[in-house]
Order: sequence, then structure tokens, then C-alpha cells
Amino acid sequence: MSLRPSTAPPIQDMPPPGGYKKIDMGRYLPDRGPKGWQLWLGATTLVLYGYYQVGKTNKARVQQQMQERKVRYALYPLLQAEADREYMERELANLRREAEIMKNVVDENGNKWVPGSSPFFGGQWMPRKIGHFMPKW
Repeated sequence: MSLRPSTAPPIQDMPPPGGYKKIDMGRYLPDRGPKGWQLWLGATTLVLYGYYQVGKTNKARVQQQMQERKVRYALYPLLQAEADREYMERELANLRREAEIMKNVVDENGNKWVPGSSPFFGGQWMPRKIGHFMPKW
């Protein structure tokens, strides 16, 4: 059910006499953020601090590497002596095996085979693994 339109003129809301009060927008809006120079100062400070940390880390890493190198230099004679001892043990085992295998071999002059001797002479002692491949100088 709807109402019939009346013949009275429509009532319109109007502002109060003298108008509405002005709204102070500046009071309610905050600043838009830090100023440009403050942003530059903050970014520069962060970058400089980062470079400082990188430099500090690099110095510490170089010092650590130097200490590791000193330890390696101090241990090298011990490690080399151990490698030499292992080489000599393997060489003695090879010589015993060679003596067993070549016990009845005689060279062209009628001499018995000497374990460890080589038919080649390079003039300089080399470990067996590379000794035969070195040129004669």
C-alpha cells in the first residue's frame, strides 16, 4: 500500500543561519613522513654502518686465515715425515716382493738382479711413481 502524493510543497533541509562551522583539516592530518634530508641521513648512516661491519668481518676473516696458515706451516714437517714413513714402508714391501719374484734372474753380464735397481739411469733419485717418467738432464 502506498501513500498518495500530497499537494503540499516538499520540505527541504537548509543550513543553519550563518552557515556551518568551518572544519580545520590541518589539525586532523598528520605529517606525510620524515623530511628528505632525514631520509638521506638515515640511508647514509645505514650504508656506512654496513660498510663498517663488512670491513670488520674482512679483518677477522683475514686474521683467521693467517692463524690457519700458521698452524698448517707448523704441522707440515710432521705430516711430511708421516708421508715419508708411509712411502718407505710401501717401498720396503715392494722391494721384498721384487726380491722374491726376481730371485733367479740374471742380467746380460751374469750379475744377479739387485732389488730396487733400475735398468735405466737418470742420474737423480726420484720416487718410483714418477722416477721413470722424468727426462735425463
